[in-house]
Amino acid sequence: MTARPTIKTICAQTGLSTATVSKALRNSETVRKETRDLVQKVARDLGYATNMHGVSLVTGRTYQVAVIMTAPDADADEWEGVEYAQLLSGISHALESSLYRVALYAVHDFAEAVETIRRIVVNRQADGVILSGTRPDDGRVKILMDADFPFVSYGTTTAHGAHAFVDADNAGIIAASLARLAERGHRRIALLNPPSHLSYAVTRRAAYEAGLAAHGLGVDPALVAEGQLTPAFGLAQVSAMSALSDPPTAYICANEAAALGALAGFNENGLVHGRDAVILATDDLNVSAYFTPPLTTFYLPISRPAALLGDHILRVMAGEPVAGLQTYLMPELRDRCDDTLKKDRHDRV
Repeated sequence: MTARPTIKTICAQTGLSTATVSKALRNSETVRKETRDLVQKVARDLGYATNMHGVSLVTGRTYQVAVIMTAPDADADEWEGVEYAQLLSGISHALESSLYRVALYAVHDFAEAVETIRRIVVNRQADGVILSGTRPDDGRVKILMDADFPFVSYGTTTAHGAHAFVDADNAGIIAASLARLAERGHRRIALLNPPSHLSYAVTRRAAYEAGLAAHGLGVDPALVAEGQLTPAFGLAQVSAMSALSDPPTAYICANEAAALGALAGFNENGLVHGRDAVILATDDLNVSAYFTPPLTTFYLPISRPAALLGDHILRVMAGEPVAGLQTYLMPELRDRCDDTLKKDRHDRV
C-alpha cells in the first residue's frame, strides 16, 4: 500500500522547510506567491489532503465562508430568473484555490437570515459571510458591522457604514435604457421593478425618475410596477398597462423572467413587439437570446459577480480595507432588435 503523502513528503519534493510548506498550504501571504504556487502544485500532484481539523486547531479559523441564501419555496412553480445554486457554484469555484470552502445556509425568509447570521457571529461558525438580497436598512449588515465580522454583500445598503459589496450598476442600466429609448422616440416608458423593500429596486426607481426628468419626460405612477419578478408578474403588468388610454411604448424589465411574461402579455393582448411596443431587460443567463423575438438586454453573466464575491470575501478576511472592495458591474448591451418607435404607433399616441 502506498503511504499517504504528508507535509514532509512535500518538503522532500520541494526542498523547503516544514514551516514554509505549512504556511504555503494555508495560502499565507508571508510566503512568496511563486513558492505558494509550487507547494500547492506539488500537493495536488501527490494527492495530499490538508488535515483541516489540525489546521483549525492551530490557527483558530474554521476555513468556512457562510453563504446565506433564501431558498425558493418548495411549492413555488414560477421561474424567478437566476437560481441561488448558480451563484453558489460561482462562489465555490472562486474559493477553490484557497483553503476556504463554502458552507451554505439556506433560509426561508429575511427574519431567519437575521437569526442565522447572529448565530454564526456569536458561535464563530465561519470566518466570513456572503449575503444577498440587500435592503437599504439591512439588519443582517448591522449585526456583521457591529461585530466587525468579515462579510461581502451582493447588493448595497444605505443605512450603514462602508462595507464590501458586489452589485450590478443598476443606476447605469436604467440610465442607458432610458437614453436608448428616448433617442428612439419613446415617451411612455414603463418600469417593471423588483419588490420595493430591496436596495436595487430603490436604486432603479430613483434612476428611472431622474432619467425621465433628464429627457424632459414626466413620471406617471401608472407606468411603474413592483413585485416578484416572475413571468406571471410580467404578463399581468403588460395586460394592465396596455389597457391604459395612453399605454407604454416600451417596457424596462428588471430580469428576463419578467421579460418573458411581458412578451407573453404582448401576444395575449394583440400587441406586436417592435410595432406597438418594445421590451428591454437585464439578464444573467442569456435566455432572452432565445425568445421570439430575441430581446435587447443588458447581459451580466452570473459567473462575474459570483467570482468577485469569492475574491472579495478572501480579501476582506485577509484584512484589506473595504474601500477597495466595492464593485459595481455594468452589463454588456446585447442589441438584438430595432427599438425605434414606429411612426404609425407615434401617430396613435
